[in-house]
Amino acid sequence: MSPLSRSVAALATVLVLSGCVSLPRERGYTETRDLIAQQRPLPTDWSPLATDQSPSIPTTPLSIDDAVRIAFFNNPRLREEFTRLGFGRAELEDARRIANPSLGYLRLSPRAGNGTQITGSLSLGLTDLLLLSARKRLAEGELERIQLAVAGAALELATEVEAVWYEAVGAEQIAAMRDLVARASEQSAELAQRFFDAGNINRLQLEQERAAASQARIDATRAGADALRARHALAALMGLPTSASWTVGTQLPAPRDVGFSADALVQLALESRLDLAAAKRAVALREDALGVTRRWRWVGDVEVGYERERELDGEVLRGPSLALALPLFNQGQGALARAQAELQQTRAELNGKLLAVQNDTRLGLDALQVARSIAERYRVDIVPRREAIVAHTQAQVNFMLVGVFELLLAKQQEYDAYQAYLEAVRDYWVARAALRGAVGGRLPDDGEATEPTLGVEAIMPAPAAAEMDHSQHGEKSNDPHAGHHMPKSADAADPHAGHAMPQDRSEPDPHAQHRQQAEPTKAEKAPEPDEEAEHTHDHGEQP
Repeated sequence: MSPLSRSVAALATVLVLSGCVSLPRERGYTETRDLIAQQRPLPTDWSPLATDQSPSIPTTPLSIDDAVRIAFFNNPRLREEFTRLGFGRAELEDARRIANPSLGYLRLSPRAGNGTQITGSLSLGLTDLLLLSARKRLAEGELERIQLAVAGAALELATEVEAVWYEAVGAEQIAAMRDLVARASEQSAELAQRFFDAGNINRLQLEQERAAASQARIDATRAGADALRARHALAALMGLPTSASWTVGTQLPAPRDVGFSADALVQLALESRLDLAAAKRAVALREDALGVTRRWRWVGDVEVGYERERELDGEVLRGPSLALALPLFNQGQGALARAQAELQQTRAELNGKLLAVQNDTRLGLDALQVARSIAERYRVDIVPRREAIVAHTQAQVNFMLVGVFELLLAKQQEYDAYQAYLEAVRDYWVARAALRGAVGGRLPDDGEATEPTLGVEAIMPAPAAAEMDHSQHGEKSNDPHAGHHMPKSADAADPHAGHAMPQDRSEPDPHAQHRQQAEPTKAEKAPEPDEEAEHTHDHGEQP
């Protein structure tokens, strides 16, 4: 065998062997997992290759890490994203191989005479061989781009799960608060009925109490429906049915101080966003592809082969063959224009992504600062003032300076302030999750200890069953108010606490003139609206 023949045979052997080697099964998946792990902790038992794993669901309320872990195992959208790695791997598998050789066979017989002409040929496309290195390089780069994009989508899912988890916990907290309000209002309405039956309040006051109780129950029902919707949204992201046995907590951490610099966060986002890195990789790939297209635009289909032909007289002819396309009509203008357009498109996408990352980061920081400012305003200002207003109104009702309706309105506004405060805390954490998504990774203060917000039980003590003393209802007494004082434990739930009203609504109140003409003593004076010290609560820390 000649040296040239040996070289050709060796090259053919190398090509055949290299084309038979497949990619490792973990190629692409391991790299993607590592990219995700650089931005946030991952469950140790989670693998992108596993499709039949079922995560355990804690019996305790789900933490935010539990929710993200379950979503990584079950979320259908994330599984769909990981299938893109399979397509990228398939493209790389094809790019690493040259086209199969062609085997030809021709048998010709004359109409008259004896003999048969037989021609056998073996040909191989040379263009694939010439472009093998470039195709492999571009396919590997595309797989890397897909890895970045899929990892970015996984981090985006984690951010979405965090935001919905905060919404679910906030909704549960508001629902618990509204249910407590409803139970307190219903108990107050029951007490009002007993006051009415005892002749201490009139029909108008009773109906006001009943209407307030009904409205409170409607508000509680709506809050419960909101909590159920939030649960459905979280279940969908975790890939769980809502009927599954799992719960979330009912208390969010208190908002943190926002000490981030906008410029520092923007720089962090530009370095951390994996979708931005994927866009940059796409531009580099299109630039490389354009260079390859320009270099090989004149080369069409080229085939080299070998033929063996036996003539009718038995003589055998053999020799190499070459077939190539002449670039007379098509010099690759379309391929070149397509490569240029793809490069322009990816550059435009990258520029848009760069602008969006910077704007989203600054907007996310602004939203976080606004949310914290609102929550802090409710904590230190609005909620304490509403509590003080209720306390002052209760005192004025006790002195019969205002009616029960004013107290009911003050209490409703107090409850609305509680709900608005809880909503503001929820909005802060949702905004923080959005900012983390805009940055593309961990925030500088992630991992620092947080303080829980003031729980519903601390804001509103659970209504206690109150009993009225009717022991003197059948007796004549000089004190028309005897036997109608509520226990102290029910004061928070009942606007009639301390009411001193006549037993018989047809009898005049013998103390009415004294209340109107006499100035209360210092101990009896209703507190002034600006005396809030004893009513102020710290709603940012545990008492």
